[in-house]
Amino acid sequence: MPTRISAADLRALIEDETTQIAFLDLRSPLRRDKDGHIAATSNIPYQELEPRIGRAVPHRDTPIVLASEPELDARGAQILQRLGYRDVRVLDGGIAAWRRAGGRVYTGTNVRSKTLGEWIERRFGTPTVDATTVRKWQESGEDVVIVDSRTLAEYRHHHIPGGLYTGGGVEAVYRISAAVRSPSTRVVVNCQGRTRGIVGAQSLIDLGLDNPVYSLRNGTPAWQEAGYELAKGEGEHLPAPAQAPAAGRAWAERTLRELAVPSLGSAELNALLGEASVTVYLLDVRSAEEYAAGHLPGSVSVPGGVLLQNTDDHLVVRGAHVVLIDGPDRIRAAGTARWLRYLHDGPISVTTPDTEITAVPAPPLPAADAEQIPWARFAADRGAHRVYDLRSSAAYLAGHIAGSVHARRETLDRLAAETPDGTFLLVGDATFDPSHIAADLSGRGVRAAVLHGGVEAVAEPLTTADPVLAAGVQDQVGPPDFGPERDAWYREYFAWELSLLEQTAGDPLFDFEGIFRRWTS
Repeated sequence: MPTRISAADLRALIEDETTQIAFLDLRSPLRRDKDGHIAATSNIPYQELEPRIGRAVPHRDTPIVLASEPELDARGAQILQRLGYRDVRVLDGGIAAWRRAGGRVYTGTNVRSKTLGEWIERRFGTPTVDATTVRKWQESGEDVVIVDSRTLAEYRHHHIPGGLYTGGGVEAVYRISAAVRSPSTRVVVNCQGRTRGIVGAQSLIDLGLDNPVYSLRNGTPAWQEAGYELAKGEGEHLPAPAQAPAAGRAWAERTLRELAVPSLGSAELNALLGEASVTVYLLDVRSAEEYAAGHLPGSVSVPGGVLLQNTDDHLVVRGAHVVLIDGPDRIRAAGTARWLRYLHDGPISVTTPDTEITAVPAPPLPAADAEQIPWARFAADRGAHRVYDLRSSAAYLAGHIAGSVHARRETLDRLAAETPDGTFLLVGDATFDPSHIAADLSGRGVRAAVLHGGVEAVAEPLTTADPVLAAGVQDQVGPPDFGPERDAWYREYFAWELSLLEQTAGDPLFDFEGIFRRWTS
């Protein structure tokens, strides 16, 4: 049985920065977003626990605290103990007990990252510009470039006409020399909201760029709200430089030295990976294309801008050692470390993708063993199965097996009690294999199997007709695609984001000013 801890004990653990520990919230993204969560926790939804926990918490001796809902935490604790984690604790009474004890709870996602963005703008006076002004600059032929700091998928979905895809906020620091034509060229950094635009703009300013630099106030939503059209598709990509400019290399060297971020060679990195008590995250902050061309074994592709925006998703163990992987100029690693120190209290180092690794990172958890039912067998005996689609709600609504029901793992126990007959046939796809869920259900007496090959193996056209979502949409926390609902969503979102500094005032988890003073004193 897992150890139960009180809200007071949890508070003490959070305030103790000397222990490597993981604080997890197992609720769905929507529940965590809307109902509120403890800022110290990372979200690994119960549905994804087994596939993600091995990389998130690689050492089985690392303490794990579950702090969401009692029933969900109890189920998650049983799974973690079955996987070999030896120190699993649950918050007695869940987040409701934390609230009653006076603990702070925050709505929204990536709250610490987004609060940091607001703090950066206030602390450093990052210049901003509104969409109307930028549009006037364009129409009057002013020398202005728009640098898009979002992901490729976001950029392809829509972008400001003429905006340059860079690969992310920190990547813009690396590539900016190819965009500016003269020291008078105005540089405007935009994102999907505020954070990545602010961080990207301030990073360019800190680089010492001579040009006037601004973040686009409220990003692409503000552009659209002002009545200006957005472009779609590939657009124009800002290329990586054949060789990083000398000024950028000097800035990176100076920044890493001031941050006391060491560069690890093969001997140092292998020694670090060999320490059984230390969690090490190998994070490649280069572009996804560079990562695909060659990377360190065990490393994960997380471009710097993505890491700073979604730190909770990637740095699950508090106090872990983060190794940022970059090319020899280390510009992107320096730009990432510059802001990561405010969000992560563990050590940070850098290395290159050609470092030789002989030590083996902690192995992943074993794959789940679940019965696999081929499509032909299912089609011949369709009535004996209850088909539950465990993919994302968006994927299900875009096309599903006729008669299937979209479900999440936390709803399957209820569905099993309501419909005891037949085999639960769980459907996934190339990105999500529900075998771990089927194996767990089978171990608890529910007849469950997996459709072999997922929806890709289905030999009949998928349908969008008659969708049934057993738990509603629980995995989407962003805005509607387009339309009035999207505009209303963003108005509410920006009101929330602009209030973050006031919401978090006095909370030690958001003491960015204190960190700034310690580093500059």
